[in-house]
Amino acid sequence: MKKIYFIILIGGIICFGLSIACPIFAYDVQKLANVSVEGDFTLGPGKIEVFLDPGKTTSRTLLITNRLGKAMKFKVGIEDFEGSPTGQKAAVLLGEERGPYSLKDYLEPELAEFILAHGERMVLPIEISIPENAEPGGLYGSVLISTAPIEEVPEGEEGKAKGQVQIIGRIASLFFVKVKGAVTEEGVLEKFDTVNSKKLHQQGSISFSISYRNKGNIHLNPYGIIEIKNILGKKIDEIEIEPYFAMPNSLRLREMKWETRLSLGYYTATLSLNRGYQDIVDEATISFWIIPWKILLGAAIVIFLFLAFIRWAMTRFEIRRKP
Repeated sequence: MKKIYFIILIGGIICFGLSIACPIFAYDVQKLANVSVEGDFTLGPGKIEVFLDPGKTTSRTLLITNRLGKAMKFKVGIEDFEGSPTGQKAAVLLGEERGPYSLKDYLEPELAEFILAHGERMVLPIEISIPENAEPGGLYGSVLISTAPIEEVPEGEEGKAKGQVQIIGRIASLFFVKVKGAVTEEGVLEKFDTVNSKKLHQQGSISFSISYRNKGNIHLNPYGIIEIKNILGKKIDEIEIEPYFAMPNSLRLREMKWETRLSLGYYTATLSLNRGYQDIVDEATISFWIIPWKILLGAAIVIFLFLAFIRWAMTRFEIRRKP
């Protein structure tokens, strides 16, 4: 019996030593079937949202797929991002700068670079570790995947990699981390109007502009609907606004389009926008006209020409009755 315990003990020590010497990696490279050559690569998901207590650690997985038609090296970078004070951009990558709600020090990809053949997909874990002294609120960072020159390629891929000498592009996956605790949620609808405040439209696409300001210390996800009514007050259409993010202490502009059919007259559009917290809804109504003057002008010209032809015909031909 002692001999059995001794063997188990030695086996456990060996296994522990091997686990230290040869760490187990969670990343995985998958070979996908029938991947067409698109001249690019894909990264998903584009947005990852996480809730964490201070001092806690979790991980999320990114999927990178090579559709370039040849083997390629990929590099993994980390950058903070923030919102835009003018609202023109949803998120602004900060490069080497540290953002006001920095997450870059708390994101750790399992690999800094890797090589994928065409049709291969990397399953890449990203560890998220929040320090014990983190304050409640939002932390924001991005994982960027970029292509780079290949220095060494897998056996059998040498011919495919020739001529690859420059960076082609990069794609970012945005990480939104909410550190649990007392946070400041405060957002407001600042303005709802047609783009450029245009009140007279023809047929076609009519664009609405939504300005939403986040005054808090955590991102918000507003959503809602726009109801279109005619001059009689009858609802004729509805536009759904899917949830979108607004960064802390920033302005977010959102455009929504209404594809009109054959329409003519006076219309109203009413926006009901949920602020993204406590089920608070802001409402605003605007009015506009749809007058397809080109169509009306064309129809008027046709009618005028037809009446002119009738008049000309009546002056040139005499209608006689039979005796």
